[in-house]
Parts: sequence; C-alpha cells; structure tokens
Amino acid sequence: MSRQLPSIELLQAFLTVAKTGNFGKAGEQLNLSQSAVSRQVAQLEARLDTRLFERHTRKIVLTAEGRSLVPVAEQVIGLLSDASFMLASVGRSVSLRAHPTMAARWLIPRLSEFYRVHPQVTVSVDTVYHRFPDFAFESIDAMIAYGTATWPDFEALDLWEEELIPVCSPQLLEGTTAQALLKTARLVDSSMDRLDWRRWEEYYPGSTGPDNDHLTFDTLESAIVAVKCGQGIALVDAVLTQDELLNGQLVRVHDGRIVTGGRYTLVYPRRVKHSSGFSEFLEWMGKVTVANR
Repeated sequence: MSRQLPSIELLQAFLTVAKTGNFGKAGEQLNLSQSAVSRQVAQLEARLDTRLFERHTRKIVLTAEGRSLVPVAEQVIGLLSDASFMLASVGRSVSLRAHPTMAARWLIPRLSEFYRVHPQVTVSVDTVYHRFPDFAFESIDAMIAYGTATWPDFEALDLWEEELIPVCSPQLLEGTTAQALLKTARLVDSSMDRLDWRRWEEYYPGSTGPDNDHLTFDTLESAIVAVKCGQGIALVDAVLTQDELLNGQLVRVHDGRIVTGGRYTLVYPRRVKHSSGFSEFLEWMGKVTVANR
C-alpha cells in the first residue's frame, strides 16, 4: 500500500457510491459525471492497492475491504466537516466589557434586534468594569467605556454624550407641581460624592430647596430603582432611561439638563475591526448610535 494518503475527494466519491450503490446516482449528488466518479473510485483503489467494489453488469457491490473502509471514510469526512464549520465560525462571536448599568439598560435589550439581522453572531458581555481589558491577553474584543478619556492607541466609536435630567415617578407628582416638588423632595444621588446635584445647583440655582434630604447610592441603577419606587428625584442619563420616560414610569420635573462631558465610547484594538462577527457588530452599533443623537 502506498504511504501517500488518499484525498478527501476520492474518499467522498467512494462513500457516495457506497451509499447510493450506483455511479450515476453518486455523480448526481456530487455534480460530477458518472465516468468521473468511476475514475475517482478507481484512483482510490489504486492508491490503496485493493478492490473496494465488485462491478457487475447491473449493480456494484462493496467488497469486504470496501465495507471496512465505509466507517473510516465517514469519520474522516465528518471530522473535516466539523473542523471546517469551526474555522468558518471563528470570529463569529463578539466579547464585550461594559458597565453593568449600561449593559443592562441599553445594550442587552437592543441585542434582540442585532440577532434578528445577524443570527449567526453571538455577543457575550462581562461587567468587570473596574478593569480596562488587556486586549493582548484577554478574550475581549472591545469595551464600552465611560468617561472623558481619548483613545489614541485604539479605534473608538463615539456612542453618546451624557446628559443628566431630573426625573421622578408619576406617583410622586400627584397633588403637587414639579416646581414645588423640587423644593421639598428627597434628592437621590447616584454617586457617593453627590457631585451631580451640586452641579445642578450651579446650573439652576434656587430650583431646589435649602433643606432637601439626600438618598445616596453608588450606582446609577440603584438610583433609578429608588426613583421608580417613589423615593425621590434623581439626575439620570437621558439615553439610559429613555424607555421609562417613553412608557411613563418616569417623568421629568424640570426642562434643564446637565452636559457632564462624559461619553460612552466603544473602544477596540485596530486588529479586530474587520474580523468576521465584530465588523457586523460595529456596523450595527454605528446605526443604533445615530438614534441617540
């Protein structure tokens, strides 16, 4: 027997003939002529130095050697098929890091639309937000960053600039006015330094009262939940709360807004920009972001 391995084409021709029992039918399945399939089987027999079929006038029959080759050929072709699928799917997943509030409120609800357009691409999200990824060693394609930083060593897609607006639950406004409520209601803070409400006083002096109580949290999500439960008024990102504003779970209590200078930005290394999966995600993010502007 020759030590040179038979080609996949020869094994596929053999297996198709073995299953159909006919060179003509095998040719139809392989989009080859009957004579081409017959030649491929003959080449395989020569390569293996053994007869695989007994050829009769009206039919062909597997020899004992042919029968023993069938499961081997099935396994080889199956393994190659699996490997081809795996290689084709490399890059068809996207791994992101994002702030928990941003991920839960904005990104994850919109992924349903992404999957509708790109059903073969999977997006996974981790919320280890306190640490910027080491893209060279971590399996992270991109991070949705928040802040004022610029990214000279990375590609970056600007998502939106943060604008804070004062909101409360509609129940809290019952029996009073927004102006009166701002003077007396508890002010809900989303950071321990209470920076946002101090900024508000600088922008809109006198709009709140001199003795408002404060309810302080360390995340925006906690502040939003508290406000939806009627516990006060919070300054919230207009984009991250747009669903509650549209369905009436939250209402604005002042026309003012604070542009903080902070931005949400999709940051990624240049090498992933054109990779399969991420390129589709990047294009989709660009289209979705337009709606926020």
